Amino acid sequence: MFTSLVNWRNWRLPVKLAAVLIVPVAIAVGAGVLHIGTQIDRADSYSALQRLVKVRAALIPVIDGVQEERRIVAEGAGPRVLAEQVKRTDDARAALRAQIAKTSLGEVVTARMNDVQAGIGDLPALRERAGGDVPAVIRTYSELTDSLLDVDEVLASEFGDAALLRTAMGLHHVVHVRDQVLYQQAVVLSGLARGQLTNAEVRSLVESNVKLGYIADEFAALATPDQMKTYGKNFNGPDVEAQRTMLATAVLHPTSDAANTGTGTTRSRQPLPIAAADWSRASGAVAVAMGGVVTGLQDDLRTTADRLRDESSDAAGTASAILFASLVLAATVGFVVGRYLLRSLNELRRSALDVAWDKLPEMVATGRGSTDIEPVPVHTTEEFGQVARAFDAVHQQAVKSVIEQAGMRANMRNIFVNLSRRSQSLVERQLKLMEELEKYEEDPDQLANLFKLDHLATRMRRNNENLMVLSGGDVARRFHKPIPLTDVLRAAAAEIEQYQRVMVHTAPNAEVVGYVASDLVRLLAELLDNATAFSPPHTQVAISASIEAGGIVQIDVVDQGIGIDPEALGAVNHRLEAAGEGVDVQVSREMGLFVVGRLAARHQIVVRLDAKQGTGTRAIVLVPAELAPQREESWESFRGEAIDRKQASWFQQTSAAAPPPPPARARQTPESARGFLDAFQRGVQRGLPDHQESR
Repeated sequence: MFTSLVNWRNWRLPVKLAAVLIVPVAIAVGAGVLHIGTQIDRADSYSALQRLVKVRAALIPVIDGVQEERRIVAEGAGPRVLAEQVKRTDDARAALRAQIAKTSLGEVVTARMNDVQAGIGDLPALRERAGGDVPAVIRTYSELTDSLLDVDEVLASEFGDAALLRTAMGLHHVVHVRDQVLYQQAVVLSGLARGQLTNAEVRSLVESNVKLGYIADEFAALATPDQMKTYGKNFNGPDVEAQRTMLATAVLHPTSDAANTGTGTTRSRQPLPIAAADWSRASGAVAVAMGGVVTGLQDDLRTTADRLRDESSDAAGTASAILFASLVLAATVGFVVGRYLLRSLNELRRSALDVAWDKLPEMVATGRGSTDIEPVPVHTTEEFGQVARAFDAVHQQAVKSVIEQAGMRANMRNIFVNLSRRSQSLVERQLKLMEELEKYEEDPDQLANLFKLDHLATRMRRNNENLMVLSGGDVARRFHKPIPLTDVLRAAAAEIEQYQRVMVHTAPNAEVVGYVASDLVRLLAELLDNATAFSPPHTQVAISASIEAGGIVQIDVVDQGIGIDPEALGAVNHRLEAAGEGVDVQVSREMGLFVVGRLAARHQIVVRLDAKQGTGTRAIVLVPAELAPQREESWESFRGEAIDRKQASWFQQTSAAAPPPPPARARQTPESARGFLDAFQRGVQRGLPDHQESR
């Protein structure tokens, strides 16, 4: 970095022009980015607060639902009314869960919410007890509402902004005041259903009234004048006075478990002098009035959060616009100053890259093209124009070289194809001649030598076919009829030098289509040749086939050599794929792999190697189902196959005309036939290597 700063003379021309404006632009960008980042962070924080507002808006209906269930149980309205309210409460819980899933909550809120989940999970059992001990049920409902209010308080404390915190805490206090009013309503309704209150219920009413006053004072300390005015307007009136009067009457009335009098007689049970309808109406009116305050505070909280977020977003947008205008101005100045110089430089650069990346690679790949080039569109006589003309001369010379090289490659390929065809024709004639000699030879030694020559000629034919594949041509050995998979495996084994080491396992009942069979034989022969070459001479190489899912035929060639390390294995598999794509490889050392890749790509056959160092190598060949369909075994098919094999040998070229049949020989006696078979077997044995046993 320091060296590049020192060698400023080697900077590109746009960099040199930009360096003139870099200092003022950097200062402006730095200050602008800091300001924009601050505003964006504030907008993000307000967006998070907006989500908290929505969570609280979803939490309050859950609190209202639990409070309403408590009132219904205390009033004894019946199971049908309770069931309807239960459905509304469950819907509110579902809406709360959905909103929480969209919001990232703090650890404290999450912990409080987990505590509440346990109480909410007990709601079904609590609802079943609605007709039993009503005071106990009311207490359990009240404990659950207290837990929900704790969650609301923690949510309110998450509003860190001072403009929102006061309103958020005030909303919590109003919700708490409303809960106390509804709790008093439920307790008195429970007493009215029995006729009198208990001492415990009276104490709880007194404590609730004290708590209500304390919470109202806290709200008054935090509320704005407008919020306090709304609270005072809703928490005053005839309904509020009536509720307070009836509450005082209920508290002062004798309880059902009052102490005995001194005369030894208990005080007579006098029912509460309060009508249940009047109490429900008055306390309900107070709760509705407080609900209006809650709604107003929720609107204030949501409006304030939206306003603050919009203000932060607007400030960030304004700063971004100013920064963008500054950058545009600086870029315009730099563009006007360097336009003339950069125009010629860009044209020269574009033309050079177009030639280097598109035109020349395409011409090298296809070997075709015109010698006429498109000159660089810089027609001045100054330095840039002189460089353009020099590049045109280089481009012209490169095009000529590419065309000459393409012609030379095409000529060499044609030479290889012609030589391969001539040599292949001679080998085919040699094979036919040796077949004729083998038919009438009875001397075991001579027959063994003929077998060796036959096998050498077969390998020569395979090398010629490989040369044809490398030259991009096609071989003439094709078949019209499907070939059994077993015959394909055996034919591949017969075309390698160490064929005695190959163990051909029983193959499934499948037939390889005719136009693929010869290429598959060559492909497998190359894999077998590699397997025998890179494994100890005393080991065997196994070739087997199986039908996998989807009808795919998997052929495995397994040797017991030293294996391949993972890095080299990956390189070999990559070269197999590259050969299929036509990429040049080191054919002199890896001709077999290149031929395998070419043949596999021709028929969409997948070939890959799998090996572990020290445990041998496994070549996997996956033949598509349509190229090797399964067949059903039957006597007719076996008999027809045997007849076809007697009529024609599929090792012959389909394009060559069948030779005339040899003249019929005289009928042999059983003794002469038996002697011929013995000589044939001895010849085969002697043709095998000394260390290889007959299979």
